[in-house]
Amino acid sequence: MTDTFERLKTAVADRYTIEREIGAGGMATVYLARDLKHERQVAIKVLRPELAASLGPDRFLQEIRIAANLHHPHIMPLFDSGRAVGRTGGQAEGSSGEFLFYVMPYVTGESLREKLAKEGELPVSDAVRILKEVVDALAKAHSEGVVHRDIKPDNVMLADRHALVTDFGVAKAVSEATGHHKLTTEGIALGTPAYMAPEQAAADPLIDHRADVYAVGVLAYELLTGRPPFTGTTQQEIPAAHVTQAADPVTKYRENVPPVLAQLVMKCLEKKPADRWQTAGELIPQLESLPTLSGAATHSGPLPTNADARSKMMVIGGSALAVILAVTLVVILLPRGNSAVADARRVAVIPFTNITGEDSLDVFGQVVASWITDGLQQVDVLSVVPWMAVQQEANALEGGNPVRELADMTGAGIVISGSYSRHGDSLRFRSEITDPIRLEVLHTIQPVSGLAVNPVGAFEELAERIAGALALSMDVELGDLAALSVHQPTFASYKEAVIGLDMFSLNRFDEASEHLTAAYELDTTSVGNLVMAALAHRNRGRYTTVDSLTMILDESRGLLSSVESQMLEWLLAYHRGNLHEASRLSIELAQQSPGMRYQSALDLLRVNRPQQSREVSEGIDPTVGWIKNWISYWAVLTQASHMLGDHDRELRDARRGREQHPDRLSAFRYEARALAALGRVNEASVLFEELLDLPPHPSWGHAYPVVRAAYCFRAHGYADAAHEAFQLALERLRTHTPNEANRIAYRYNLAQTFCWDEQWDEARDEFLQLATENPDNVNYTGFLGVISVRLGNDDEVSGISDGLAALDRPYLWGSNTLWRARIAALLGDREQAVELLRQSFNEGNSLRLDLHRDIDFESLREYPPFQELMRPKG
Repeated sequence: MTDTFERLKTAVADRYTIEREIGAGGMATVYLARDLKHERQVAIKVLRPELAASLGPDRFLQEIRIAANLHHPHIMPLFDSGRAVGRTGGQAEGSSGEFLFYVMPYVTGESLREKLAKEGELPVSDAVRILKEVVDALAKAHSEGVVHRDIKPDNVMLADRHALVTDFGVAKAVSEATGHHKLTTEGIALGTPAYMAPEQAAADPLIDHRADVYAVGVLAYELLTGRPPFTGTTQQEIPAAHVTQAADPVTKYRENVPPVLAQLVMKCLEKKPADRWQTAGELIPQLESLPTLSGAATHSGPLPTNADARSKMMVIGGSALAVILAVTLVVILLPRGNSAVADARRVAVIPFTNITGEDSLDVFGQVVASWITDGLQQVDVLSVVPWMAVQQEANALEGGNPVRELADMTGAGIVISGSYSRHGDSLRFRSEITDPIRLEVLHTIQPVSGLAVNPVGAFEELAERIAGALALSMDVELGDLAALSVHQPTFASYKEAVIGLDMFSLNRFDEASEHLTAAYELDTTSVGNLVMAALAHRNRGRYTTVDSLTMILDESRGLLSSVESQMLEWLLAYHRGNLHEASRLSIELAQQSPGMRYQSALDLLRVNRPQQSREVSEGIDPTVGWIKNWISYWAVLTQASHMLGDHDRELRDARRGREQHPDRLSAFRYEARALAALGRVNEASVLFEELLDLPPHPSWGHAYPVVRAAYCFRAHGYADAAHEAFQLALERLRTHTPNEANRIAYRYNLAQTFCWDEQWDEARDEFLQLATENPDNVNYTGFLGVISVRLGNDDEVSGISDGLAALDRPYLWGSNTLWRARIAALLGDREQAVELLRQSFNEGNSLRLDLHRDIDFESLREYPPFQELMRPKG
């Protein structure tokens, strides 16, 4: 172990335990460490000693601090930074014992460099997705005044398919701290030659964010062709090529790259910054315009753009604006009469009131109303009174209550009104959504501001927010969730959120997280979308991403409603393994929406309160709202009855669930489990044949309900039926051919089934191979420990159990402790087994239905402490 390693351990021992070196690069050495305060694994990057010795540490840390304030789903968060001095005996004062370091999450994924090294050029769809996420991160950084300066595959981590850009601000921190913008300082690269913009390679002191745009072009070129645009035999040749040579077209090396994408890349690679895309933000819509490649959703009917604005407005004389309104001779037939019969979904926008005191600004009252009217045409649940019709009727208003009068004239059940005032060089627009029958304000929209000489941006934002507020409030599928946020989303954000929630309700968590994050990025006041995005990521096991999102949420509490804040507290408790606190919070939230009532029922099961869980579940209508897609509702309801031993009721509810979801394999699973508990073997066998008509599970095929019923047959004393069902499950598994994406899960399911059917040698072979490929998987290790006990391999058992006990890494939630409990039970140490079970629950493991019928705990079923631990508590 090196002297540097020992000094570093000493220098940061009060905050971190350094475990081992895990990498080294041009500017830093990377160490795996444990954060003592937060009990989590982190990566500490320590600047090379010769570089640290030449820096002004105060300036370096100041620049790092700026980068640390960047919060974005695709930016690797910066947890900490600092300087530390660690000296050993005989070391001179002021020598290289000083360390400059910064701390990031420890991510177990691979870098984009590693992916390229393995695969070469990527599929176009993957390249577009990664580029969009990298550009998204850059757009955020640039908006905060931070230029990365070293975008390259090495600085892009891939965690669960998503890109995380690392080392923001580090190259700038080094250059700012030393006072140099040249290529090297003390022999350390301040950028990577293969990815440097010409101005960066030429040591231009005025480098700006467009250098990152150039690097994105180089990155895109490599993703699509498997090679950078410029190569050379020396480090000097490559920067020179960036300055003097034109890059070959992307299509020279890969003909099937779509022309639009190829042109986008080549524009990034223009030599002059002024000829490139001018911002990272400009690239986002270009990438999103490739829906068949990136998988991005497309939506029709955009709001008016700036180009539309220019067709409506023109500047006359210095700062005055006049309106050119096209007048079309159209006879418009409108319902008239009593507003009491107004259409609740018909909307009219009344001209806004000018309260600036400046007659020259009167025109904006009509322009903003026209703009909002155009925007509302997107909301398909609304009927919008045409703007010219409103104009015609507004001229006839008699001076009473204009909202009520306009509703009487147009049949509108909703009226949008507002005003605008002068604040320096800006105009501030306020608006309200009113029920004209009761004269009740339904929504007050956040004020928006724009320059008085050209307030087009304010018109666009106001139209977006009004459309979003109305769409959200009228979306019956969202139910009570429409009232949770304190902010009205923009309509674009609302559309993404709706798609995200739809995907969430279908358990399509990858797509859910993408759309919910996009909703937040389109409107950063809609922070609540990140709560559901974080939950989607957690359901997919992306725990590092959950940590990143909860950091953003924690720092944005001022934008959350009280309910959203409660949801965040619930998520944090759940994510930290504090299931009793999560259960308490979800009970409080249960009145807010069917989704949270379902969550409360699930949380109550996790803490062994099946009676309360069933009572909560029975108060939910599973046929309405976004919960109507959730087959998991029936999982919770039937599981509660199973844990209570009420198997007749379990069967009735399982069959109700199957009636609602006749095409879902899981519905057969719940019915099969209930039949197994009741010992109704023949009916279960008929069910096993019926489910063959359904699409197979991606990794289980048609074996899923069968193997679960087999497990339950055994737990309830029907050994012969259990063995026959396990044999049928294995037969169906062997005939199932999973796609490549589900192959690992398929092999795991096959190995589990061998184990449960007591085919120990076959199970051991499968788990040994899986564990060799992924030695960090706790379940593979645990199964091998259980199998070793069954086969009498005592030496192996001891080593595996000790290894599980020694595991100390985040996101285990007691899973390693639960495996130790199983091993102890099989070894006959009942007291230790129960104690370890109790410990696993305290560490965050939930009391699952499986445990009462777990074959590894059969020896404990008559043991009073185990019976008490398993006994339902409510």
